[in-house]
Amino acid sequence: MKNILIAARTADACRTLAGFITGDGYDVTTATDGMTIRSIDIGRFGYIFISVPLENENGFELMTELRRRTDAHLIAIVREEAADAAAKRLADIGAFIVTKPVFKSSLMQAIRFCETHADNETIFRRRIAKLEQQAEQDKKLSRAKLIVMTKEQISEDEAHRRIQKLAMDLRVTPAEVAEDIINGLLI
Repeated sequence: MKNILIAARTADACRTLAGFITGDGYDVTTATDGMTIRSIDIGRFGYIFISVPLENENGFELMTELRRRTDAHLIAIVREEAADAAAKRLADIGAFIVTKPVFKSSLMQAIRFCETHADNETIFRRRIAKLEQQAEQDKKLSRAKLIVMTKEQISEDEAHRRIQKLAMDLRVTPAEVAEDIINGLLI
């Protein structure tokens, strides 16, 4: 079950928007003003739709505030003539823009886009973590080679071969050998 918060100026607008989403495996909560939204535990929502303006504010500042408080996908629902200005204003917080009049297809498309974006972000975060780990291992290996070069008075290529041979002999990775050299356990 995916939790969605929908905020619009009126309860009727909230019901209409919620009606487009309800029944598709989503649990929908509605609100008509910023004060109510600020009092809700927004951390439980994966998607927050805000039809701007709200009853007591324009909604853009609220979305910026929400971005600081949650990783939820933010979707602004705006009049078509205001879409470009809204996109510029909300670009820094990564909000998706849906134009009025709103149809079920446009809301579901926004949800699917956000899901795809989240999947891609997860893939990229994993790649970044893997690259950071590789960079850390490369730093350790370079440092270990420098230690071997200094202690043994040999070239970098010879130090590299020696670390590789130790790794094969000990049946461990070169990174583990490098760590042991740095910690003074080898050589």
